[in-house]
Amino acid sequence: MNEDIFNFANDASFVRLKAKRGGLVSLADFDTIPTFEIPETYRVNRYTFPSENYAPHIRDAVEKIAKSAEKKGCNPNFFTALYEATLNAHQHGNKLDSKKSVTLVYIIKEDKVRTAIIDEGGQFEADFIPFILNMRLEGSYKKTFHNYYQFSNQEKPATNNGTGTSFMHAYVDDVAYLKSKDGGLVVHLTKTF
Repeated sequence: MNEDIFNFANDASFVRLKAKRGGLVSLADFDTIPTFEIPETYRVNRYTFPSENYAPHIRDAVEKIAKSAEKKGCNPNFFTALYEATLNAHQHGNKLDSKKSVTLVYIIKEDKVRTAIIDEGGQFEADFIPFILNMRLEGSYKKTFHNYYQFSNQEKPATNNGTGTSFMHAYVDDVAYLKSKDGGLVVHLTKTF
């Protein structure tokens, strides 16, 4: 049977081939995209992480937010989603540059936590677009975790599993990707409890 040229799951589809030719997408190139404004009610924490052995520092940064949300009734899996979003911001957005910061902004209400993780990189591989769209359309991330490196036919680096984005989508109610006013990527997570 012939493959649908718009099938995000098919690596040889038109959409996937077009995305692969796109290389890196830089949000700074898109002036017309509205930018994320940090709401006045959100708390703001800015962190710089080392280029090596950064995982414990990231864990410490997100633990306070996650524990506060858990005290209100949030599922402990929220920690994993927040950790993975922050890890991705440092690894992929900021390219492990210890001079670039990751900003965590959040608000915890009686029944909901909202967080935004903002990097200073604002770039991602074009194949990340069909990866996200495929997960959203199928909703299959709720049944099995998707691996970005497997999806994009890339060799998995030793420091990364490729499933962090899938964890984020599985463990929160809404994941939105936005542009910061400085051109960085904003990952906004919402979890209701």
